[in-house]
Amino acid sequence: MSADPYAHLDAAYVLGGLDRAERAGFEAHLATCPRCQADVAEIVGVPPLLAGLDESAFAEPAGASVEPVPDTLLPGLLRVAGRERTRRRWLTAGLGLVAAASLTAVVVTAVPPNGQATPAPRAMTALVASPISATVALRATQWGTEIDLTCWYRPDVSVAPGYEYKLVAYDADGDAYDAGSWRLDPGRKVSLTGGTALTPEQISSVNITKPDGTAILTLAV
Repeated sequence: MSADPYAHLDAAYVLGGLDRAERAGFEAHLATCPRCQADVAEIVGVPPLLAGLDESAFAEPAGASVEPVPDTLLPGLLRVAGRERTRRRWLTAGLGLVAAASLTAVVVTAVPPNGQATPAPRAMTALVASPISATVALRATQWGTEIDLTCWYRPDVSVAPGYEYKLVAYDADGDAYDAGSWRLDPGRKVSLTGGTALTPEQISSVNITKPDGTAILTLAV
């Protein structure tokens, strides 16, 4: 049995079955674990593929006798992930009510002029061997979502200047929405704000891609 407590969370992470705390812990672990990076890279394309399937693909042929699909296969896993996510949300809500009943606290949050709390940037996860690192923060707006990106080359790599990268947002159906592009030079940190008409709730992931569309960094939302 693997001693890695995160080894079994790759599918739940990609399918959105982790709560915020678990997701943050897994992403921190993912940044330093090549094995888990490889596991995530192998299945990161599964949700868009599933979303693109027509319901007729699952229909039984007329008059055919088809054995039921075991619950241990993907449909069962998807249901389990959904139930587990719902259970965690109810547990979190219950703990919050208990805490509220036992004490009174005043929380002061920094709020910018537009009334939206400043989002904390989150580190993106490498899908393939990549010379760049990046953080992303999503902020709701009246027209959609602003995506604050900070990107830089790691100091241990040597690359040619001026290489182009793209920022792409994906919805739950796997449809891609371009959110910005930039050129990056070694030793220089780039900060930019991209945007998409999708609301934060409609965004399933944000990727940094090469010009040919190859995804190199991702953040599950």
